[in-house]
Amino acid sequence: MDRKSFELLYHDAVEALISRHMHDALNCIRGILFNTENPELNRELESVQQDYGMMLTFMAQGGTDPQQALVHRNLTHRTFALLDKSARLYHVRYENDLYTETFNRCYTEQSSPFDQWMETADLLRDKLSEDCRKAYTEEAEENNFYNVYDKLFEYIWTAPLFHASDAEKLKSFIERQEADEQALLISAVMLNIQRYFDPQKYRLLLHFCRTEHTKVRARAMTAAVWTYMQYEKRFVYYPDLSDGLSLLAQDERLKGELILLQQQFLLSLETAKAERKLQNEIFPDLLRSRNYQRNKMGFEQMEEDLAKALRGEPNAEWEKLRGNKQLADNMKAIIAMGKEGIDINLGTFSSLKGFSFFQSVAHWFAPFNKRRPEVKGIFPPNVRHNPIQMLMEAGNFCESDKYSLCMMLNQIAPSQRDMMISQIGSQIEGNEEGLRDVAKESMNIGSVYRSYLQDLYRFFKLHPRKSQFDDPFKGDQLFTRYTVLESMLKTPAYLRETASFLMKRECYQDAIAYMEEALKHETANAEMLQKVAFCYQHTDRPSKAIYYYQQADLLSPNNEWILKQMYLCYSALGRYEQELDCLKSLEEMNPGDTRLISEIGLCLMQLGRYEEAAQRFYELEYNGERVVPSWRAIAWCNFKMGRLEQADRYYRKILQQDKVTWEDYLNAGHTAWCLKQTTEAITQYQNYLRLYRSKRKDTAQPLLSPFDEDRKELLLHGLNDLDISLMRDILQPEPES
Repeated sequence: MDRKSFELLYHDAVEALISRHMHDALNCIRGILFNTENPELNRELESVQQDYGMMLTFMAQGGTDPQQALVHRNLTHRTFALLDKSARLYHVRYENDLYTETFNRCYTEQSSPFDQWMETADLLRDKLSEDCRKAYTEEAEENNFYNVYDKLFEYIWTAPLFHASDAEKLKSFIERQEADEQALLISAVMLNIQRYFDPQKYRLLLHFCRTEHTKVRARAMTAAVWTYMQYEKRFVYYPDLSDGLSLLAQDERLKGELILLQQQFLLSLETAKAERKLQNEIFPDLLRSRNYQRNKMGFEQMEEDLAKALRGEPNAEWEKLRGNKQLADNMKAIIAMGKEGIDINLGTFSSLKGFSFFQSVAHWFAPFNKRRPEVKGIFPPNVRHNPIQMLMEAGNFCESDKYSLCMMLNQIAPSQRDMMISQIGSQIEGNEEGLRDVAKESMNIGSVYRSYLQDLYRFFKLHPRKSQFDDPFKGDQLFTRYTVLESMLKTPAYLRETASFLMKRECYQDAIAYMEEALKHETANAEMLQKVAFCYQHTDRPSKAIYYYQQADLLSPNNEWILKQMYLCYSALGRYEQELDCLKSLEEMNPGDTRLISEIGLCLMQLGRYEEAAQRFYELEYNGERVVPSWRAIAWCNFKMGRLEQADRYYRKILQQDKVTWEDYLNAGHTAWCLKQTTEAITQYQNYLRLYRSKRKDTAQPLLSPFDEDRKELLLHGLNDLDISLMRDILQPEPES
């Protein structure tokens, strides 16, 4: 059976089970097992088929069973388990991927059993603990210790479905480990269950969601939430698992961490945006800056300043650089992203994942430990304050990036590396206390979740064989889209907080859903109504926006910001009378405001009140503000009112300026023609055609389209239809080459 046929059968079986079509599901599994020659799975298939048949026969004979739902659920559990066992069998027999390679290393007849590896790990841990007390550890034993845990990771990742006793044994083993080893093994459980659903392993994750070890808890919580999101439809048949997840929210600490996790999931979506900003704006701006030319400062200064930005330290010199406001703004944006928790280091470290260290899947999930054999040379035991260690503790580096940095340093000759470390040490000398404070901040629970999510992002986005894994970052990350998660966190405070968070991310549609839900549970205030309105405004629904702005205006009357947004919405709808009311209210608050005078004039033009509009623009002309735009408006108002000589006078003034538009030539041509100045009109029309040819956005647009659109205006000014058609032919341009 080819892969496509297998995937089709597997998908159909899952859908059939979710839809309670047991018969169809069993037929799909029979197709998957065809020719597999696996007696155990085929016997289980026949057993489920027989038990289900007995259930149907009993019902057909009129029998009633009060336990029917429970019996059916148990049969569904057995069928799901059989389906996943069958899929796993197909996978390891016919696929040639990293999972299969790892499985073959761990579960062939020549391999040591999993229990033996756990015993070895216990012995080595006890031995190392004893050696640490003696201040002496043999290097070979320490190396073997980490190798054993790498092997355990592989065993757990590719382990078959667990019985309750298997899960209890692994739980007991993990609890005996130190926090770093616990965290590593929990990540292995996550990878395992992501491949094939296993209720027993999920119960294991729920258990470790309540551990006191922050690092372990963060990984278990992440795995539990992601697993539920991936298999939400299956959870209907496992109410104890749904209830176990829901109960986490009764612990206020865990509820707070779920909110942190939601925010970090959403921030992960900003990673690509941050990377584009760095590559497309920050780096080019730096390279273009005269202050960073090699002959002036050397690129070392550029690297130093960028490093400061990535660490969140603004450079006061940016503000002083003339012509470099964009550079300063971009740097500040990157600093702000870093402080928010957005991953701004991905681009820097993405090229540092090719070291042999990362050939092991386990190493992508390993908490950073300076005693690991691959990195311990960078951290001599006799050095009290290692600059690299201080930098790692104070920087916004995830665990994976810390290893990347060490792997890079390992490539440098020891003498050069020592000199580099010495230079770094001299640069941070005197700032040790500040670095320690930053390091303490990086130990808070939010930083732990952020670091782990960044580790996961690197694995699923950068691993050389990433296509062989289901990328959870491609799924919908909003908790309120998932029934159990929504019920866990659906409080007004959470909804408001998440809505504000989404607004900052410009996810306006999702923010609307959160805020409207919050409004069902609490009395609206002006701020919340303004936010809902703003989101509707930015999803091109001005009518809904106005509805909420009006409610906000009742609670906060004469609010300048609300009036500004309302006039924009009225303008978008073409409701110019209401727009004018808003603008006049704003003008009362800001008498003499140039922009408002101009906006009122334009609104009056839309209403056909050209006399009033012209007066507004005469005022701007008199004050010497927005002079040329005011001339354009005055000229067009006079044209519309039939004051052609006045319009012609202003168009002549406009055409003497530097930045003349094709619209200026076109309107000047209309005015000249209506004044019977036909030759002058043709000259201006030809100027319009020449400029429009080069400026039009759509090259397929006919050159005479703007002229045709103004036919009604020309007719209103006394020109007849024949004259307009003849003029059109006079202007007819030569075919474009």
